[in-house]
Amino acid sequence: MMRNLRLVIGLFLAATLFFSCSDNSKKEGGDSTELTEKKRNKRKRKVSEVVSDAASSPGNYVFVQNDSLSDYINAYNKTLALFELPIREKDIATQYGNAHVLICGNSANPPLVLLHGMNASSTMWYPNMKTFAKNYCVYAIDFLLEPGKSTCNSKRLKMEQIADWYDEVFAKLRLKSFDLVGCSRGGWLATAVSINHPEKIKKLVLLSPAQTFTWIPPSSALLSNITYSISPNKEKLKNILAGLSVSSVKINKTYFDQYFLGTEKDNLSSCIFEMTPYSRKSIESLKMPLLVLIGDKDIINNERCLNKVKKLLPDTQTGIIENAGHFLSFDQPDTVNTLILSFLAN
Repeated sequence: MMRNLRLVIGLFLAATLFFSCSDNSKKEGGDSTELTEKKRNKRKRKVSEVVSDAASSPGNYVFVQNDSLSDYINAYNKTLALFELPIREKDIATQYGNAHVLICGNSANPPLVLLHGMNASSTMWYPNMKTFAKNYCVYAIDFLLEPGKSTCNSKRLKMEQIADWYDEVFAKLRLKSFDLVGCSRGGWLATAVSINHPEKIKKLVLLSPAQTFTWIPPSSALLSNITYSISPNKEKLKNILAGLSVSSVKINKTYFDQYFLGTEKDNLSSCIFEMTPYSRKSIESLKMPLLVLIGDKDIINNERCLNKVKKLLPDTQTGIIENAGHFLSFDQPDTVNTLILSFLAN
């Protein structure tokens, strides 16, 4: 109980800091990425101090799932049926634990790597996978610090280690060059991968990337997401998803049940507090073709985010999906699929 209390306090304080940073950047007449490195590092230190107590107890960093017959794994397996196509599941031993990858499509086709959003696991791609797999061999990787079938053997990992983990997974999958799609937190991670190993990424697609170009704007819906961690239940989750999706009732119940079990069991990963917007220098280092899509009712990103991207990377393609929230790949899968495939093909 005390661990959960420290966790919640840390989350509230961190959220307050995030909001303060967002407000300050507006007053200064620029985004956080325009600040000096000194100020950015100071903010990062503040975030670390805020959550140090909340993250100090064991178990706050890793979603460990060893029981193959567990309710979560069973729910995960049921969701796989929503893909409506053959799926190859591959487990890869790495220095930090097991990496679980869903592979769909002809192995002779060009590779496409998918990085899912927070707590969503690779099964979140069920509205998109069948379409992607027609032209690509798709590799969807479960993030090792969140609910999914990947597992971690360390109490805590730094972002440098996470980047090394992805690089090890790519190497063992023999992926030397590939297209990369990241959603929400997966978008932030996909950006990190692209910055660290630009030679591997042919084209990059970001679906409402969280904390990547600008700070997340404060909102009651965002606070609801934070307080949900105190006592998660299905009714609260329905309200949370209603704030993230304009068509949350269309989210398949099988996936909803899996998602709920994941959020119920999950613990806070410390690396979430390293998720600050990238510096101008880092963003401008992205030389590969880039597509950024957000929903018109997105609580994580807005037009300011797209304007920032275009300012730093004028050749970037951007788009606002109508009648879509943060979960735009759920809200408007056909539109999102078409835009992504068109971008990758040209």
